[in-house]
Amino acid sequence: MTGTNWGPTLAAEDAIASEYARCPGFLDLPRNLATLNGLMSSLWTLFENQAAERPDVAALIDETGSTTTYAQLIDQSRCVAAGLANIGVTKGDSIGVFFPNRSAWMVMWLATTRLGANVVGLNTRFRTAELDHLLAVANINVVLTPDDFLGIDPPSLFGSLEHRPTLIVDGDTDGFSSSATDLLPSKVLRWSSLLGPPDDRTGLAAAPVGTLDDLTIGFTTSGTTGFPKVACHTQRSTLHHARAIIEAFELNHDSVGLIPLPLCGTFGFISALPVLLSGGTVVLQEAWDPGAAARLIATHGVTFCNGSDIMHLDVVNHPDFVLPTTWTTGVFADFTNAGEECVRVASERTDGTLLLTGTYGSSEGFALMCRWPTSGSVSERATNGGPLIHEDYRVRACDPETGAELGHNEPGELHFTGANFIDHYIGNAEASAKAFTDDGWFKTGDLGFTRDATTFVYQARLGDSLRLRGFLCDPSEIEYHLEDHDIVERAQVVGANRPGVGDVAVAFVIPSASHTTTPHDDLEAVLKDYCRDGLANYKRPERIIVVENFPVTDGPNGVKIRKVDLRESAQALLTPLQET
Repeated sequence: MTGTNWGPTLAAEDAIASEYARCPGFLDLPRNLATLNGLMSSLWTLFENQAAERPDVAALIDETGSTTTYAQLIDQSRCVAAGLANIGVTKGDSIGVFFPNRSAWMVMWLATTRLGANVVGLNTRFRTAELDHLLAVANINVVLTPDDFLGIDPPSLFGSLEHRPTLIVDGDTDGFSSSATDLLPSKVLRWSSLLGPPDDRTGLAAAPVGTLDDLTIGFTTSGTTGFPKVACHTQRSTLHHARAIIEAFELNHDSVGLIPLPLCGTFGFISALPVLLSGGTVVLQEAWDPGAAARLIATHGVTFCNGSDIMHLDVVNHPDFVLPTTWTTGVFADFTNAGEECVRVASERTDGTLLLTGTYGSSEGFALMCRWPTSGSVSERATNGGPLIHEDYRVRACDPETGAELGHNEPGELHFTGANFIDHYIGNAEASAKAFTDDGWFKTGDLGFTRDATTFVYQARLGDSLRLRGFLCDPSEIEYHLEDHDIVERAQVVGANRPGVGDVAVAFVIPSASHTTTPHDDLEAVLKDYCRDGLANYKRPERIIVVENFPVTDGPNGVKIRKVDLRESAQALLTPLQET
């Protein structure tokens, strides 16, 4: 990959080889560097050797119980690669995968590593405008879809686009409706046909052409500031980060990972890949259901699972969660301010065997970039951020207005550098230029502070942070204060502007079960008094609004609260005050 900004760089191929050879979960690779460099030519060669070493071990288990061994994974991927080559897919092309968590997802991805092609994960919640944009930006001409999923008719959806790709459909193409048939692109292939007898497949036996420098996996950004961008990683950066995860989480041949988050997002994909590279087993969950997750954990002896705070809470509190549990390792993203409860309850329910920790990540730098030690206190382990998991990763906090680097413990915009980061966004030179500093650090748009050069605390998106009377404030500080009161179950704080005053804090709270019938005005009065006693005057909420729930969005990395909607509501609430 090339570009004006810094990209994934490691000193030399022999340095990569020796680094991966030290990783305890990988193949028993030879120490001779010349031989080792040949084995490390691509991700495909790693999987090929993994299949030779552990052919009959389950690599992937679908939620239905269908199992794909390592030998089957490599055989199916080889067939799919040949089929893709036959329809013109070549090195450097991008394939869209609009697909739930099923084994075909990973088979398609592995097939592209053989060809030197790239998979772009397409969220199954995307619709026409988003899909048309992504297909054009990433130049995607081939898409893998199911015939139907959760009421979606993907063939009709893609057939209605301005950019109509060739579809590879997993299902019965004869069952499409007549209206869908009119919309379909000129070429539709069955997934089963790609997995069939390979006798007439040109190039099936050809040597793989993919290399560590080829793009391999792309994630879409959240799209909160416009259409999604496409952040793609090379095989080299992907393998580098997967190796770091294997070491940090001590994954090995006995590891069994449950993947409840979509593979189209960085949190799901980069939780699955290290388990496979360590020779373990990946269990795929198609759609989130805490009871189903609890049963999958018990049935398959899951040891490793990552998700959001509320997902983990719902699993360990579910009546189908079996104790004692094999699940001992995992991290969470604190999307609903339930991090401390998540850590505490998981530990209490399992007698201290499940020690969850907070983490941090992004589409541009992968998920699982950091992890707090499991020996830490509940409050520390519940914090977003932590020590970076590779010695070459670095973090700094900078003034968001001047760009000047700040001292440790001073909040500012978090910047990162490391071999896990992308070089640029595909088809978006303007966004790429804005995303990196002149000295090559990635600008996250996140508020946080460093404790040292490799340890940090994430506080909020900069867009969600508050500038109150000149002070840059983390809204979670006010939220946690409110949640400490026994009448508050959950709290969210946003900013709204008052002319002549500037930004002020506005809080939205969900009352605890014992106070749902208390008049809202009474609750607001009590909480305002509570904040007056416990917070600096500029941090005290102007209004405290009682609500039944928060607006949320369901994305590829979990359910997140839509602060943008809360800000709009807060501004509307203050507008009558401004006009009087």
